Amino acid sequence: MEGLGSWMQQYGIVAYKVFSSTDASDLPLGWIEPREFSLDGVVFYDGVNMTVFTDVVHSVLVKDKKTQTKDIGQLQDWIDNRFTDHNAPYTLVSYGSRTFDAPLLHNEYEIPTTVGQVDLREMVADACMDHHGESYGRRYDIRTLASINKTKQTAIPHLSFLLKPIELLAEWQRGMERNVLKTLAAEVELIAELYCSMVVREELRIIDRRTERAATVQCDFVRDMTNYRFVPDPEELDKAVKEYKEKLTS
Repeated sequence: MEGLGSWMQQYGIVAYKVFSSTDASDLPLGWIEPREFSLDGVVFYDGVNMTVFTDVVHSVLVKDKKTQTKDIGQLQDWIDNRFTDHNAPYTLVSYGSRTFDAPLLHNEYEIPTTVGQVDLREMVADACMDHHGESYGRRYDIRTLASINKTKQTAIPHLSFLLKPIELLAEWQRGMERNVLKTLAAEVELIAELYCSMVVREELRIIDRRTERAATVQCDFVRDMTNYRFVPDPEELDKAVKEYKEKLTS
């Protein structure tokens, strides 16, 4: 999208995605407790710069992007320098982040309280509900959503190469860590483009379940971002974990 970089820079928007090599099936509570997962890779994208954090790959290059690869041990210093010297609050945007990326990242690192989070998946769900008049929004994976909206990225040759979560873990275990990080890089580009489209253009293309054809949905509801901006609350996560444990034993 033309002007994406300048828009993200102006409003302090940073898209990100995390990766963990922990197998959810090895944990007693699986995905319900993201703080039990390891943090093995993170990619941040501010519309101009792509920053990759990992201890297993020395260099990840993304076409047409200023890309840096750093040891994950440098992440806290990077956060301190990146997010504390800015006139306006930063916003970290990801996809499915409320239940995984955000609590995992905040559990491992100290992030200023002025840095809010937005889960793009929640915005997409609301767009689907508005269009269909339902109380539950259809969930899309990021690859399907990008394909419908013809969203472009430069990290991988084609969207068909975008690995699914279960494929990411298998690829990492095979020693193909660079492919995993390339997928994260592609995802943060797509997240940034889709978020910008919803906020600036106030529109999103989805599949109408009645016709099974692409339909453009107006997203003027995103004008009030207070509905979506959040800071992970450990107490809320503790409550969810407790309720899940009680459900298992009932």
